Amino acid sequence: MRLLLALLLLLPGVACATDIVDATGRTVTIPDHVSRILPAGPPAAVLLVALAPDLMLGFPMDVSQEARAFLPPEAASLPKVPRLTGKQDVTEDIRALKPDLIVDYGDVTPAYVDLAQKTQEKLGVPVILLDGALAKTPDVLRLLGRALHRETRAEEVVKFAVPAPPTASPPLRVIYLRGTTDLRAVAPGVGAAEVFTALHWDVLAPPGSGGFRPVTLDQITALDPDELIFADARMRSVVAASDAWRALRAVRAGRALVAPALPFGWIEEPPSLNRFLGLGWLRAIQAQILVRPDLAAREVATTDADLFGRQPDPAAVAALAESAKPLAP
Repeated sequence: MRLLLALLLLLPGVACATDIVDATGRTVTIPDHVSRILPAGPPAAVLLVALAPDLMLGFPMDVSQEARAFLPPEAASLPKVPRLTGKQDVTEDIRALKPDLIVDYGDVTPAYVDLAQKTQEKLGVPVILLDGALAKTPDVLRLLGRALHRETRAEEVVKFAVPAPPTASPPLRVIYLRGTTDLRAVAPGVGAAEVFTALHWDVLAPPGSGGFRPVTLDQITALDPDELIFADARMRSVVAASDAWRALRAVRAGRALVAPALPFGWIEEPPSLNRFLGLGWLRAIQAQILVRPDLAAREVATTDADLFGRQPDPAAVAALAESAKPLAP
């Protein structure tokens, strides 16, 4: 009987499930033929766009037409799907999609561990949680690549996802800001600052608690960063209309920038593989290569095909490069 089973497993078309140990420490059995994967949240969606866009059911967030121009055809036309990691219970909506695998990617907190376990129990569908820490990206890609039989593609992306050693000495001092009127600065040591930490930049923020801290222009002036990076493009008009903003050393030196955001945010929105585009961009700025930040963005954008499988057209790259120009003093 054992010999018969062994022979059957060698025959074409006979499924062989794969067991993996995810970030929760659970051993999860993945079907051999996975064809309908639901990303639990935005970070998982970006991970799957790079590794297996043809297996995705959709995006659990809004994706603009401008962003879709940077994505492979298999992903560019996908619809919006329920977000498992949101605040609402979407269990029945997910059941209707009939996924054969659910992938979550990000912080490994008790809440997300519990969500993965309970969702698998409710739906009877394997749910895996993968560690979203930037340094663990190669391990995550290889683990998921093995589970989906995409080992070759995983290795292609791993080569892109290994940051080069830092070159700045002394390290650059940076403030990264969300918002426009209610500004918040990323705190050092949190996940949203990982791109800067990978380059050994010093992340500055006012005293306080939380990953994003309220900050005033006076506090920014006192901290006096070498680099000032905004998440919101509307800050261009805010800075242009303010003598106080334009007086900042970073603005006067052409070191105040809006982070590119196509196809996804290059710094931390969402915290996934898109951050490696930001690493390439910041590394060019850090090394003070004889290019402007907008030209560095143009160069990095042409590597989008390495990460997401599609070379954006020249017009899309030009628009992205324009968005990366320093804010005018």
